[in-house]
Amino acid sequence: MSGVALEGLCVIEAGHAVSAPFCGTMLADFGAEVIKIEPPQGGDLLRGMGNFKNMWFAVDDRNKKCITLDLRSEKGKALFAELLRSADVFLENYRPGAMAKMGFGWEDVQKINPRLIMASVSGYGQTGPYKTKPGFDRLGMAMGGLTYITGYPDRAPLRPGLAVADYLTGMFTLSGVLMALYNRDVVGTGKGQHIDSSLYESIFRISEATVADYSYKGVIRERVGNAHISTIPGGHYLTRDDKYLVLAVGGDKVFTRFAELIGRKDLAEDERFKNGEARHANRDIIDDIAAKWIREHTLQECLDAFGDDIPNGAIYSIADIMEDPHFKARDNVVKVDAGEFGSILMQGVVPKLSETPGEVRWAGPEMGAFNREIYTDKLGLSSEEVEQLRADGVI
Repeated sequence: MSGVALEGLCVIEAGHAVSAPFCGTMLADFGAEVIKIEPPQGGDLLRGMGNFKNMWFAVDDRNKKCITLDLRSEKGKALFAELLRSADVFLENYRPGAMAKMGFGWEDVQKINPRLIMASVSGYGQTGPYKTKPGFDRLGMAMGGLTYITGYPDRAPLRPGLAVADYLTGMFTLSGVLMALYNRDVVGTGKGQHIDSSLYESIFRISEATVADYSYKGVIRERVGNAHISTIPGGHYLTRDDKYLVLAVGGDKVFTRFAELIGRKDLAEDERFKNGEARHANRDIIDDIAAKWIREHTLQECLDAFGDDIPNGAIYSIADIMEDPHFKARDNVVKVDAGEFGSILMQGVVPKLSETPGEVRWAGPEMGAFNREIYTDKLGLSSEEVEQLRADGVI
C-alpha cells in the first residue's frame, strides 16, 4: 500500500445535517484533512437528530477536525478567510445567497483563493425560481420524482426509509469535487470552480428512463408496489416462517431455471410465459405461482433452493446485518471509540481501494475538539488569543 488516497488535501466544511457533510466524510475517510466549522451555539443540527444525541453525528462526521467559529462576527469572518486561503475545497449547504451575505459567495472566495473549489449544496440549486425555498431530503425525493413512484397504487406515496436524497447528493458532490480537482491539478488549469449540487436533481438524475418514456409516448410511471417491469416474477414474498424473500427473475434463461427449481418446467413452455412481453402481460399469474411456492417453504429452504442460479436474498434488519458472515468478511462494520458512547459499531469505509484504502480514525468529535490545533498550529494564534476568542464568543 502506498499511503492515503487524499493525503495533503485540505477541505473546509461549513455544512450541517447530512448532504454536504457526507461529502466531507467521504473525503475524510480517504485521508483528506477536513476542518468542520460549527457555530459555537448549538453546533451542527445533526448532533440533536436521531435516537441518541450526538450518535448520528459520531457516525457521519467521523475523521473530521471539528472547530467552532461564529461566521456572523467580524473576527470569525477574518479567521474563516484565513482558513480558505490555504484550502483546496470549501463545502457548504446553506440556503443559496446566505454565504454571499456573509462575504463568502463564489465571487468572494475566488478573490481569497483562485485555486479553491467551492461546492454548494441546496434543495433546488443556486439558480431558478425555487432557489430560496427551504430544501430537505423528503422534498428532494418528492420533487425529483422518486416519491410519486414509491408504494402501492391504492395508497399514498411512501417516503423511502433512509435519507436517500441527502446521501445521494453528497455522493454527486463528491464526484464533482474530484472532477474539479482533476481539472485543476492534472489537466493543469490551476483554477478552482464552483459546484452547484441540489437534492432534487440528484434524485431526478437516477430516475431511469422515465423522461425518455414520457417524451416518446407520454408514459407516466405509476406506483406498482414491489413489482418491476424487468423482473417477473419479482418482489418480496412471505415465507412459511413469516420472513420475506426477495426474488428478481429477469430474462428467459433465468425464468426457465426458476421454473425447473420450483418443479414447474411446464411454465417455461407455456405460451403465456414464453418471453418477457408475455410474462409482463400475465404477471399476476406468475407472481401468484411464485408466492404460493415460497409460502410453502422457509426462508432458508428458499435460499438453498435458488442458490446462485436465481437472484434472491433475505430482507435484512440491522440485527440480521450484524450476524451476516458476508458483512463480517468484508469488514463492513467497524468498531470505533466514540467518547461519551465508548466503543460503538458503525459502517466501514466504502469503496475499497487496493492501494490506498480509507480508514475510520475517530468518530465525530465533541464541539470544538480541534479548536486549539487549528487555531494555534494552523493559523498561528497564541493560546492567549484563542482564549480571548472563546471569551468573546467567536469560537
